[in-house]
Amino acid sequence: MTQVSSLGTDVGGTFTDLVHIDAAGGMRCIKVPSVPAEPGAGVLAGIDELLAASGAAPAANRVSWRTILHAHSSTVATNALIERKGARVGLIVTAGFRDLFELQRLAVPHPMRSDSRRPLPLVPRALVREVRGRLGADGHELEPLDEAGAVEAGRALAARGVEILVLVLLHSYRNPAHERAARLAIEAAGLPLRVELSSEVWPQAREYERGVLGAINASVRGIVESYLDRLAGGLAGRGIATQPMIARSNGGAELAFSMRRHPVVALLSGPAAGVSGAAAEAADAGWQAADLMTLDVGGTSADIGVIREGKPILSSEEHIAEFPVLIPTIAVSSIGAGGGSILWLDSAGTLKVGPRSVGADPGPACYGTRGSLVPALTDAFLVAGFLAPGQKLGGKLPLQPEPARRALDTIGARLGWTAEEVADGAIRVAVALMAAEASNVLARRGVDAPRFRMVAFGGAGPLVAALLAEEIAIDQILIPRFPGGLSALGAARADLEGDIVTPVYRRADSLDVGELARLHHDLSAEARAWIAEQARGITVDRSEILLSAEMRYDGQGYDVTVPLDAAWLEKGDNAAILGAFAAAHRTAYGHANEEAKAWLKELRAHVTGRVPKPPESVPPATAAAAPPPGRRTLRLNGHEITASVHEREALTLDTILAGPAIVDQLDTTTLIPPDWQAHVLISGALALERTGERG
Repeated sequence: MTQVSSLGTDVGGTFTDLVHIDAAGGMRCIKVPSVPAEPGAGVLAGIDELLAASGAAPAANRVSWRTILHAHSSTVATNALIERKGARVGLIVTAGFRDLFELQRLAVPHPMRSDSRRPLPLVPRALVREVRGRLGADGHELEPLDEAGAVEAGRALAARGVEILVLVLLHSYRNPAHERAARLAIEAAGLPLRVELSSEVWPQAREYERGVLGAINASVRGIVESYLDRLAGGLAGRGIATQPMIARSNGGAELAFSMRRHPVVALLSGPAAGVSGAAAEAADAGWQAADLMTLDVGGTSADIGVIREGKPILSSEEHIAEFPVLIPTIAVSSIGAGGGSILWLDSAGTLKVGPRSVGADPGPACYGTRGSLVPALTDAFLVAGFLAPGQKLGGKLPLQPEPARRALDTIGARLGWTAEEVADGAIRVAVALMAAEASNVLARRGVDAPRFRMVAFGGAGPLVAALLAEEIAIDQILIPRFPGGLSALGAARADLEGDIVTPVYRRADSLDVGELARLHHDLSAEARAWIAEQARGITVDRSEILLSAEMRYDGQGYDVTVPLDAAWLEKGDNAAILGAFAAAHRTAYGHANEEAKAWLKELRAHVTGRVPKPPESVPPATAAAAPPPGRRTLRLNGHEITASVHEREALTLDTILAGPAIVDQLDTTTLIPPDWQAHVLISGALALERTGERG
């Protein structure tokens, strides 16, 4: 079997993480500063650093680098959506539906708050035009499409500066004929517009959600394509011949050339790769099939995910930047409580953390750049003693205590507090915010937190993990070997994964054997075609297709995901399908009604192509004689304590550290509070466990 090496990257707001796994399984993790104006530039700078460290000049075309498997995750698309910096998008909708984006779902996000408002439409009403023509709910034509009207609408939008036009016509998920005909007419007219169809992005009912998904896809397209072009050109210039893979929101990856068709599938590629990597790290540590909460604290946000029985939860009901996203996505909830989150006082003089962030430039005050005195959570970590003066963030950026202290004093002067008291208070507020969000996330998933364990990663996740665990009654935490680079590692270990949906929208008992077999055949053929396309650019060892259905009771307003056996569809076994639906409904909601009629809304296929991986490496059980631990005074929960300080590289297999202790490494710092201890596992991960009673 040919030996392979792999590379994973993750472009964050402050740092770009890279993880290189060589053909022998050796792993190297580095951080380089991100370049927000040129997202791919940090990746290429990191590759140059890795090439130099391996003894290969950038143009040397060393075989291991020419054939390296590489996958890239980022928040490029997400940031473009949040900041609304994408292309100028216009919509053409069915006559009578011009207010589709204005009405949304009518419901306000927070009905108990008087100031709650629906998000501003991604496409303003002035850039929406109507066209006559109508399809019925079954996909049959009720009124012919007015092709001349579609051309006129496109011409009017082009005159208003629209760059990309999205067609969102009623019931096109059942029959895309009208959308396709309108595109042909507009293109034949020679209008300076790029035309996209909502039915090709994701053919599912719900005109508003499908329209939003199409608009997001169009909006971020230009930015993502520029990123991919820069990345591809830079990789080729460095002698890397294999095609780049891009991490998807479902935790897998897809080749960059096909990703260009639908960049919306990578909206959450960074956070999703982190959760996927956490699941893999947990399995390596012996926590197979575990129920886990993941905590990823970076520079801007704290991201919380859920893993059930060793697998990340996929959801089609997620919201990103207040917009619904129908495509299957690893469920991640984010709050503005990262290392760069700004500390401030509200009108009542209450200390707040986030959600605004200082960003990568100028960064927290402790970065010492441009004399910034805007206090951030990282400044609190430094002044409270969680981080050490001069400690190099990412191995490169030394932290400066004096600017941090001056920044915290700007708040302390108004409260009559010392800088240490402000730091301690800010950390407690941040942990409380994370605890509230974690409790909400776990409750939505029907999870009892004390029965779960946690995987903590990101630059600051291991720093606050035990403090959060104390708040939500979790007793065990896993800290991976390279927590700061776990999203990059998740990308490096990703397989090709795609999702396909076929609309059905029929009562299950009305589908005969031939119809079910035909639906299964068409869906499987599409899944096999997707894998075959990917295999033209990268080796696929084997593939598998998992089938499921979205089902609901007659008259019900929500769906249940039902795993299916291919044999049920081939044999038209309605009884087995309905039995699986009842079991899934009972699991999700605690009850089922076997006598009620059920609808089969969609069939779905999750297709996976397994790609070659480097062998797993195990860190050495022994190391050079460790230096004696240092000592550091911390301020924790209003009290000063003294903690032992250890270097992660010096810890050997089965080492046990009793808290209070701190473990420093290049990409993060781990805090072990009093009444906790850490144990070094054979995988190299740290397992933290509560030794005292719950408070």
